[in-house]
Amino acid sequence: MKRLINKLLFFNLFDDESIDIETIRRQRISSRVYIVALSICMCIIIIYTMFSKRTELQSFSNPSQNDYNQLLKSYSESLKCPCKNIPIEYKHFIQINTTFHAICSSDFISKKWHDYDRRDIRVRGASYFVFLSTLCQISQTRIDSALNEFLNATFLNTHMISISEFDFQINDIISQVQNNTLRKFSRSLKLLQYNSTSEINSIKPVEITNECSCGTQSDCIDSGGVYDALNDSATFRIPGWNVGCSVVERLLRSTFQCLYDQMCLNSLLFNIEKYTFGHYYHINISAMDFLNTSHFKRNTSIQNIADELFIEEWNINKSFSSFYNQCNPYECSYKIEKDDHFTYTISLFLNDTFFIEILLEKV
Repeated sequence: MKRLINKLLFFNLFDDESIDIETIRRQRISSRVYIVALSICMCIIIIYTMFSKRTELQSFSNPSQNDYNQLLKSYSESLKCPCKNIPIEYKHFIQINTTFHAICSSDFISKKWHDYDRRDIRVRGASYFVFLSTLCQISQTRIDSALNEFLNATFLNTHMISISEFDFQINDIISQVQNNTLRKFSRSLKLLQYNSTSEINSIKPVEITNECSCGTQSDCIDSGGVYDALNDSATFRIPGWNVGCSVVERLLRSTFQCLYDQMCLNSLLFNIEKYTFGHYYHINISAMDFLNTSHFKRNTSIQNIADELFIEEWNINKSFSSFYNQCNPYECSYKIEKDDHFTYTISLFLNDTFFIEILLEKV
């Protein structure tokens, strides 16, 4: 102990073999200050090491999807899995089909039903149902074009993502596609509404009701149905069906209420046959099936149905497994926390002690 004290008293890191007593004294003081400062720094480092987290980077080559899921569960904050294939076409992991409203596949837009002209369903109906057929065709064309463009586009992602992030991003992108398609269809519908010279909404001036004439007014409206040619009275009015000066405007405010009801449809056909003089027709046609799962009601306006592209349901099938296979991550890296703080601290302390001993041996 006495020897150690003497070493500390005469310890001189900065000995330049000077014989000047004052120089030697200053060198020894500087050495003591240096050792104290070094010791304090070492203590701070050791204490910091004891209470800080120590991480180590690990890697996993060619992980399977199950491997990725397990790693994600354990190391979600630091996990990174670069994709081998960065641009991936949506069609490789997404399938989209649409279920259209029953009107678009019904007999009511077929040729055998297009036979009419004016407020009487027998002579005016053709314009309305031709327009319906046109709307269905435009809707289907817009959707087919939009889906084809979308599915052939590429999804850019440099790293593999979690299934929750995958669902969020894909749902958001599909929602944008749907909204863009709706906007384009809406513009087409407005063009039809304002195109008064088109074949669909060119209607002869006719007196509708209460002396309202389409020759002088554009907002005349009446109930569509079958009328007695002798006295111009309605023998059967179609529930929810309007006629007016503009096919487009009046049809969009109508509903398919009667077309869902076979009894209503039978009454319509009966009156058509009864009040068509000089020509007897018989049409075999069935009412549309109304699905309880439909998000449209029986009395939903055609305008509201058209606003949704005549679509009952978007059938979207997105496969995370297919996306993972397309991404094909070649490696996953992640950080793990080491819990050997005590061992590491002791090791660091011993190294520091060894360093100080080397310094002391210089004396």
